[in-house]
Amino acid sequence: MSPDTLGDPPADKVTPALLRGITEDLETDALDAPEALKRVWSGLCLARVLGLRLAAVDEAWRQRQVNAESVEHQLARDLGTSATFADTALALPDDPPRPLAADEVEEALDALVDFSATARRRMLAAAAQASQWHDERVLRHDSLVMGELAAAWLGNRSSYRLET
Repeated sequence: MSPDTLGDPPADKVTPALLRGITEDLETDALDAPEALKRVWSGLCLARVLGLRLAAVDEAWRQRQVNAESVEHQLARDLGTSATFADTALALPDDPPRPLAADEVEEALDALVDFSATARRRMLAAAAQASQWHDERVLRHDSLVMGELAAAWLGNRSSYRLET
């Protein structure tokens, strides 16, 4: 999931609590631009898998996942243009995981929305201290795109589609 993590959790082990852990890590005050980008990438990968698990619950969640997927791919492409990831090929996980349990659905939605909002704030804060222009550019621009991830999961954006 992330080039700086030791062993990615199996898809079926990605839970709302795991994404909340990354979200809490993003709230740390002492993150420089490269570290913020790395944590955003790790969180995006977890959000992607959690979203795939949510989408497997029913068709309504699948439609929101299709919209979120477009945003996820845009973020992955843009993060790959940063100075931090210049020598790293970023690829989002796409193995279809087991669906979430019914009692995890609301918690998953809350975790996805919270991650998006927290990542957006952290990206804007870290952009001001970026020493590399490409990191600053990605942090500033993609803070807006990150906000669209929450909008897609909330069902507020129904026009996104991933073209393959």
